[in-house]
Amino acid sequence: MKKLTKLLSLTTLIVLTGCNSIYNAPTEVAKPEVEISHSDPQWQQHLAQLQKIKGYSAKGQFGYISPEERFSSHFDWQYKTPTNFGLTMSSNLSSKSLKLQRNELGMTVSDSEGRSRTESDIDLLMKEIIGVSFPIDQFAYWVKGQPEKHSNYIVNEKRQLSQFDYPVNGSVWKATFVEYHEDRQPNLPKLIVLQNGKQTLKIRIDNWAY
Repeated sequence: MKKLTKLLSLTTLIVLTGCNSIYNAPTEVAKPEVEISHSDPQWQQHLAQLQKIKGYSAKGQFGYISPEERFSSHFDWQYKTPTNFGLTMSSNLSSKSLKLQRNELGMTVSDSEGRSRTESDIDLLMKEIIGVSFPIDQFAYWVKGQPEKHSNYIVNEKRQLSQFDYPVNGSVWKATFVEYHEDRQPNLPKLIVLQNGKQTLKIRIDNWAY
């Protein structure tokens, strides 16, 4: 993650390893045999349940893969409001961590050694971190399996969000929802894969709380 290392002179992510199993997680899901209408009553009921989840936390692992590099990390995502949420990345093999914190002024990126930077231009900061525009504000909804109201998305026969494309600043992120936690209502994502042609982000969510 060279751009982030330049940003804060960090070596944090070099040691955020030990989660290699996430690399082996599948990236594709079979296209639904039947695509459910967006107006389907059961899907609308599912959406209503997701919309009631205002504050929540999600913990698990993610793996980042690009032509230049790859890394994996444990993550702790804490969401309260659209301008108050945070993402902490850490490793079992190190006491070091990295945190992104959204606030009304923009976003702050900091490490466990006390170094930080705040940027009002969130898009610019995300470009420096991963090298491409990433809509982290929208991700707060995606991670729940909740699409934007008028976006182009596919619903599977289980009334779960299956996939969608999201254009941002000349690139397109494709989100594929590979697996869900189906032992709870509403069903919440267990494995999400985000791809934009050059970069892949695999997100495995092991624990939900709300």
